[in-house]
Amino acid sequence: MGKETRRMLCCLLAIWLAAAAGFTVLLSYMTNDYQKTMVEHDYGTAGYLVNHPDTNVAAAFTKDKTDSDLEAGRRILKEAGYHGNADPRLIPAVYAYRKHTAAWFAGCFFCAFLAVFLTVWIYIRKQNKAIAKADAVITQFLSGDTGQRIDSEETGDWYSLFHRINELAAILSAQAEHEKQTREFLQDMISDVSHQLKTPLAALKMYDEIMAQEGTDREAIHAFSQKSLREIRRVEDVVYTLLKIARLDAGTVRMEKAEENMEMLLKDVTERFETFATQEAKEIVLSGSSDVFLYCDALWMSEALGNVVKNALEHTDRGGKVVISWERTPLLTNIVVEDNGTGIHQEDIHNIFKRFYRSRFSQDTHGIGLGLPLAKSIVEAHQGTVSVTSRVGKGSRFVLSFFHLTKE
Repeated sequence: MGKETRRMLCCLLAIWLAAAAGFTVLLSYMTNDYQKTMVEHDYGTAGYLVNHPDTNVAAAFTKDKTDSDLEAGRRILKEAGYHGNADPRLIPAVYAYRKHTAAWFAGCFFCAFLAVFLTVWIYIRKQNKAIAKADAVITQFLSGDTGQRIDSEETGDWYSLFHRINELAAILSAQAEHEKQTREFLQDMISDVSHQLKTPLAALKMYDEIMAQEGTDREAIHAFSQKSLREIRRVEDVVYTLLKIARLDAGTVRMEKAEENMEMLLKDVTERFETFATQEAKEIVLSGSSDVFLYCDALWMSEALGNVVKNALEHTDRGGKVVISWERTPLLTNIVVEDNGTGIHQEDIHNIFKRFYRSRFSQDTHGIGLGLPLAKSIVEAHQGTVSVTSRVGKGSRFVLSFFHLTKE
């Protein structure tokens, strides 16, 4: 039993004692009033009999009494010790009235007090059980079981409080989960960076040692300096791309969105790959209406589209074709990048958007495995989706879909 419960019960007991004292005073007043009324009646009856000795006795109880009757009766009965201030115990009728009234008051008061006491006791027990259950749930929550919630389906002040506690627990759980994801993200990022930088840094160290050994062989030094430059650029690509993905994942990128013409945007993207496509005898084809617009950040969207197009070109054989098309439907704006290259093996189709994923079926292609993950992050930052279908030896088809119900 808690301190508040004991205090409440003590207050109830104090109220009961005060009420009992009040009932005692009321009983005394009622008894005195009844005694005075009965004595006055007896005064009149006795005086009437004295003043009218030859009358019928029954008339003494039915006839109206005069002041002389009352005075005569008072004088006679007071001499016998019978008056309004006499001890009630000496008057059987008054004593019986007092006992009967006291028993009636006590019975009613006891029943009322018992009903109130039981009601309060049952209520307190119910509240204590609810609080005990809530305390157990909170203890489990603090012990690490963040899925625990207090039952707050009923109505009442306590359950309103429990509902607020559940809301607070949900917020704390979300924050804890966010912090956990942040820690995991940092761990994965550090692991990814260290893994990807290990190879180029080892190569740079080896090239530096070789150049130191070659001494005056200018041609060898030049060749290995070019290789070192290539590895440095590889390191830069890894670092810059990872920083972009990290900013997107952390939600620190503010997209400067505007209505962009899809034809102009895709022409700007494909211009970057014209030289590479010409050298490899590959064709890039644009197909779509010139009046289609997309609400997006042009720089980030160009980055995403460029990575998808670059991936298509790298996995297309010499003389192949990459077709980029776009269309606007009542609900979506779709951008399709389709090639007739080597395709994606079924073993890889669900992994191509994982960071640094390298298929065992495409070891001959260059890349660090971050282009498609970055593209996916950018598309999702625009509330879009990326899907892919592919057949080995037939080519792949990437579809970037963007809802345009609202501008966010």
